[in-house]
Amino acid sequence: MTFRPLLIFWAIILSLAAATAVTLQLLGPPQFRAAPSLAPAVRPHVPPAPAQISPSRVDPAPRLRMTGQAIPEPDPALQEPAIDYADRMMPRVADNGRSPSVLYAAAFDPAERHPRVALVLDGAGLDRALTEQAMQTLPSAIDLAFSAYAPASSAARMAQEARRQGRECLVSIPMEPSGFPAAEEGDRSLLIGGDPGQNRQDLEWALSNVQGCVGATGGSDGLNGERFAESRRAFGDVLSAIDRRGLIYLDPRPLAPPPDDAMPGRGLPRIVDVIVDRAAAAEDPADAATIDRNLARLEKLALTRGTAIGLAGPPTPVLLDRLAVWSQGLAARGLVLAPLTAIPPPSLPTEAARQ
Repeated sequence: MTFRPLLIFWAIILSLAAATAVTLQLLGPPQFRAAPSLAPAVRPHVPPAPAQISPSRVDPAPRLRMTGQAIPEPDPALQEPAIDYADRMMPRVADNGRSPSVLYAAAFDPAERHPRVALVLDGAGLDRALTEQAMQTLPSAIDLAFSAYAPASSAARMAQEARRQGRECLVSIPMEPSGFPAAEEGDRSLLIGGDPGQNRQDLEWALSNVQGCVGATGGSDGLNGERFAESRRAFGDVLSAIDRRGLIYLDPRPLAPPPDDAMPGRGLPRIVDVIVDRAAAAEDPADAATIDRNLARLEKLALTRGTAIGLAGPPTPVLLDRLAVWSQGLAARGLVLAPLTAIPPPSLPTEAARQ
């Protein structure tokens, strides 16, 4: 019996073991790679920095969403019976201080720094089909101002759907326009020469037509109520009444000065910067080229100043088409479409500026 084959076998085994040891020594300790996890990575929470809107920012903004976070339904704590209309409710500030302009505001990231553009489409509710088309084709950041002349029942249903989309609602208050009486809203318009009691009653009628609104505007169905707004006493009474009820006011007159008695914290009106399309119902609506030019002006103002507000309406097929195209391209141009409540009110001039 010979041991030579056995010696050869063990020699081979020892040689392989030695080679393996040398190789492992050269490679160093093994590197383990974690298996991929199906759960999303947990990122540390970083509190948002205070918003500083940059008028010169042009990098792409967040993409628009057709619908946003739903807005709460009308809260009974923020309502009270209308004095002259037993079947209607008026907005009010709740006993705990909650106001309609806060509760019914659309969600918006306060840390967003891109230039902001707000657009309000008034005359909603008058034409049901066009109002529904607006809600189906326009992003929820575009607000709707419901006409006081819209049937209350159908306007309530449309406003409810708008809130479900996360879309802010306002109510339009008919006021005496330029060119009155040749141009007029209707028999519920607030008039300079009208009885103060009747004006109060008509204001109540307008504000109680639709519930769950953040505010009101004098832009109504293609008219802007300029003549009434020039009356310091009459218009001041309306602004005070709106402010007491916790609503914001959108003044449809571009470059309108703040009220003479305006004070910080008193709910200064937001002021429209560009009238996009304000053809009254009896007039021919603006064409696509005119609408596009006005929207371009609105963008330019926002890029220059950081914010801008546009007003359009009543809705027409060509207007809704141009607004849909325009809004979808905003993000690529460095602008973010914002609800009206995300636009800060204008700053009051300092004493030095007044002098």
